[in-house]
Amino acid sequence: MFGLALTRSSLVSFLASQGSSTTRYFSRSTQPLAATNYLLKYEYIPDVLEKRGPYREAHIGLAKKMIEENKCLSGGPTGEPNMEVPTGALFVFTDLESAKHYAENDPYVENGIVTNYSIQEWNVVVQKEN
Repeated sequence: MFGLALTRSSLVSFLASQGSSTTRYFSRSTQPLAATNYLLKYEYIPDVLEKRGPYREAHIGLAKKMIEENKCLSGGPTGEPNMEVPTGALFVFTDLESAKHYAENDPYVENGIVTNYSIQEWNVVVQKEN
């Protein structure tokens, strides 16, 4: 329409000419990604509130310990808006090993409060500047 013909080979040539880099960029910005974090997502049993009692102090204590060590950034229950009973939890860790360590040592996992968990990489692209 405007005299521009873009073929697969020209696109591949253009991309190849851009070189490779280990730093990831968003759009045309020259700023590298702010951080890579790891999300630990839990799914809870339906009667979590009734069954978590004996394990709650150790569950929260482990999270607080990892926060003090700067390995965990935050964590807490998740569910539908205005939930009365959480359906799971979400934790943000600074590295993959810490997320795995938490899940492998959390009494909620060891005692069946958590029915399933997953760890996902989260590449922070935008965030509030300090």
